[in-house]
Amino acid sequence: MTKIFKYLLVGVLCAFVATTASAVAQTGPGYAALLGSGLIKDNSIRSVDIKNGTIKKRDLNKKLYDRLLNDDDTTDNDNVVVNAPKGEQGDTGATGAPGPQGPAGTPGAAGTNVRNLSGDFAGTNASVTATLDGVAFGVYDDAGTGGSVQYNGANGLKLNQITQLGYVVKHSSSDDSAISAPYLRIFLDGDSHDVIFDATKCATVVPDEDVFNSYEVTSGDVRYDDDSCDGVAPDQQAWAAVVAAHGNEVISGIYVTQGFAGGQDLSAILRSLSVNGTTYTFGA
Repeated sequence: MTKIFKYLLVGVLCAFVATTASAVAQTGPGYAALLGSGLIKDNSIRSVDIKNGTIKKRDLNKKLYDRLLNDDDTTDNDNVVVNAPKGEQGDTGATGAPGPQGPAGTPGAAGTNVRNLSGDFAGTNASVTATLDGVAFGVYDDAGTGGSVQYNGANGLKLNQITQLGYVVKHSSSDDSAISAPYLRIFLDGDSHDVIFDATKCATVVPDEDVFNSYEVTSGDVRYDDDSCDGVAPDQQAWAAVVAAHGNEVISGIYVTQGFAGGQDLSAILRSLSVNGTTYTFGA
C-alpha cells in the first residue's frame, strides 16, 4: 500500500469515526445496527468500498491534505502515474507531408539584353562601340573629345512621366581627374533645354574609378540648363524640384556621355541603362 492510499484510508477512518464516535451496537426493534470503528478490521477497506465523491477536501485535516499534494511517490495503488518526473525527450517524428505551394512572388523588373547599338540606341560617333563587356567609350586623350550613347525610347514623353532613370558605368582616367565620371542628360523640347545628372556634383564628389558605379537620377540632384556648373543659383537641385518646374517639357533624347569635361586618357564602359523600370543591359 503506497503512502497516498494510507493517507486516504486514514482520512476515511477519521471521517467515519467522527460520525460514529457516540454510537454503540444495538439490536432489537426500532434500532438499526451501528458499526463502531473497533469492529473494522485493519486493512479491510479498499477504494472500491468508498463511493466516488464521498471524501471531500474538508473531510481531511490540513496536514494530511498537504502531504497528499507533496507526496513523492510516482504511482498509486493501481499503478497509475500520479506525480512522475519529466521524462527524456522522445525521438524526432517522421517528416510531414509537403505543404501547399505558396503564392507567386512579385515579378522582377523587366530586362532586355542589348548587343548592338541599333533601334532605340545609337552611338554618337565611332568612339562609342558595343562590346561583350558593355558599351565602350574612348580612349579620349583629353577633355576636348568624347562620345555618347543616345536612347530614343522615351522620346515624346513628358519629363514628369519619367519615374525611374538609372545607369551603371565604370570609368578611368590617367590623371584621376575629379570630373572624369560619365554623366547623363535628358534633352527637352527639341534639344532646346536639358537636365543633367552629374555624378561629381560640380567636382564636389569624386566617384571611384575602375569599378562599376550605379546611379539613380530620380533620387539624386540634377541641374537644369547648366551643363558647365556656372555657379548661378539654383545650380544642383532635387529631381522633384526640376520636375515641378519643367515637368510638361517633352523629351527629345536621353544621353550618357564620357568626355568633353576633364581628365586625361579617358575611357568608360556603360553596363546598363534603366528607364521606368525596364533595364537595358549591354554586352553578353
